[in-house]
Amino acid sequence: MSLLDNLCAFFEKQRISRAHETCWIPEIWNHIGYREIIEYKDRQILINPFAYSLACLQHIQAQPAADTQQALNLDQATIYTALVRYTAAWEYAGDGAWQSGTFLRMIWLLPLLRSLGVNVLYLLPVTRNSQLNRKGALGSPYAVQDYFSLDPALHDPLLDDWHAGSLDQELAALIAACHRLGIRVVHDLIPRVTAMNNALVHEHPDWIYWIHKEALPGFAPPRVPELGAFEECTAENLAAVYAAPETRHHLTRFRWSPERVDAALWQQLKARAAAEGCELLTLVEQEMGLVPAPAHTDWINDDQPVWTDICFLRLYLDNHDAALPWLPAEQPPYVLFDTIKCNKFPARTPNAPLWDLLEQVVTFQMTQYGFDGFRVDIGHTLPPELLQRLFAAMHAGHPHPLIISEDLFNRNHALARQTGYNIMLGSGWNVMADISQAGLQRYLRELAELQIHVFACAETPDTPRITSRPGGEALSRMLAVFNSFLPHAIPFLNTGIEVYERQPLNCGLADNTGGAEIPRAFFDPMCIDWAGPQTVMPLLRALHAWREELAELRQPAGFRLHDAPAECVLYGYRQGRRQLLVACNLSTQTQCEFALPGGDAGWQYLLDSQANGAPSADALTRLAPLQARIYFHNNNEA
Repeated sequence: MSLLDNLCAFFEKQRISRAHETCWIPEIWNHIGYREIIEYKDRQILINPFAYSLACLQHIQAQPAADTQQALNLDQATIYTALVRYTAAWEYAGDGAWQSGTFLRMIWLLPLLRSLGVNVLYLLPVTRNSQLNRKGALGSPYAVQDYFSLDPALHDPLLDDWHAGSLDQELAALIAACHRLGIRVVHDLIPRVTAMNNALVHEHPDWIYWIHKEALPGFAPPRVPELGAFEECTAENLAAVYAAPETRHHLTRFRWSPERVDAALWQQLKARAAAEGCELLTLVEQEMGLVPAPAHTDWINDDQPVWTDICFLRLYLDNHDAALPWLPAEQPPYVLFDTIKCNKFPARTPNAPLWDLLEQVVTFQMTQYGFDGFRVDIGHTLPPELLQRLFAAMHAGHPHPLIISEDLFNRNHALARQTGYNIMLGSGWNVMADISQAGLQRYLRELAELQIHVFACAETPDTPRITSRPGGEALSRMLAVFNSFLPHAIPFLNTGIEVYERQPLNCGLADNTGGAEIPRAFFDPMCIDWAGPQTVMPLLRALHAWREELAELRQPAGFRLHDAPAECVLYGYRQGRRQLLVACNLSTQTQCEFALPGGDAGWQYLLDSQANGAPSADALTRLAPLQARIYFHNNNEA
């Protein structure tokens, strides 16, 4: 019996014995046409969760089987990112109390996501996360405490009596349901940083970096006054980095790991922590005055705050040669812009057991759960040798794994492809944070030349919401059209964007909050506004349909960037007699008039971001503020 069959059998019994139990869900989730609805209220429905789970699983299993072991045509891909505890969270009891999303309730969402064209589900970390120095009420999912176990909060209480199952199998069931629908599942792999109290630190305290506890208040990377803001550390500016007064002071903050400082006391503290059930790192701080060094950005003069809940893993046991002239004798292991970037500044002695463990993580997560690939968190900083080992493990686990680079700039496309990635984040998040005609046209020219697919996105989990920027919902709809037909780019739906969600997951990039302490889904219990009055989903479904209909026409070789009036962008494709045109008005205030290539004759209107219906003949080439349209032509001479 398959895992999904086993779950169906379980829910078949439970829906009878527990027929009296109910829960509220957003009405919009019911994409399976479930009819046994007990009550409607405020765009929510009251259901029996066991009967609904059974109906959802039966709906999924009734779909034609898909082969997710074949290579995915990235020109036909759509990626949806989910933070399970947030994406599937709701006030299920109807009493206003937040309840975490779970793997099971993500299954409830799959038919809805598939209707939007989603065929890649990118899961933000689902591993057990640390509560030490946690951010917010929940703690960051990136503070990984154990690579080999899952966040217990993602267990669904509906499955308490599923004795044949486990939390591991709940995740495996989600992935199996995805595969049935032709959706591949990618997970966040976190090989460069870890929770300060990761399970591995108990046996390997020298695998992380340590500072004296008195250096912790106000701990931050050094400023380098000779260099500008947000500069990358290179061999050319390394001398300026180490000559900076703050860097020299920064180096004095670091200490040797506790087992080297006092081996006997370290063992005593370990025994005491085990006997008393208390936090080992708290004892180390109290008795030895040592704490892990908080992680920070690898960009020079970056204003991002330090990440107080995570620390860097020590991938090398020595310092790289280029730094040696500036280091004092017996310098303890330290973190700086260059030592973070092991890709450009590798040392000589790899931390071989740690590298072995990270490779095991990949193999375990693919084998145990069924993942089809990974997004490698800050993978561009990893030593190439380690990265290739991780990629080899991915290829051993799947014949065509999806491997996503977090690289933030299109300019690194060739290197990302050469390294072994097949998708990268790219520059879209930055270009669309402050749109302009020149910026979007430059971006379009870049895309046409890329050697790798990038995210086509108006926002990411690390940026503010696009609806929080000037233009709001109209801007979101216009950019949804713009992002649907780009060359070498995959539409990327950040969870919640389909219902105009305004509250962010995080604001680490392109922040428009001024650093305000606002709730963020990375750290706090929050719900997407699934029961709101407006949704962009009809537009997304229409865009997906046209992407499929025009797939053969959307080839990079036929890409065209057309001249356009101020604050307007025109791009499209031509193949023989057929043409596609995407027209976008970037202005929030004024309408624009543009000329269709070759004149108006023969052009057909296909879709409007503002859902106003077909324009009249005299308004065919007139766009309202933040309006986008797509057009098709099939009558030109070849």
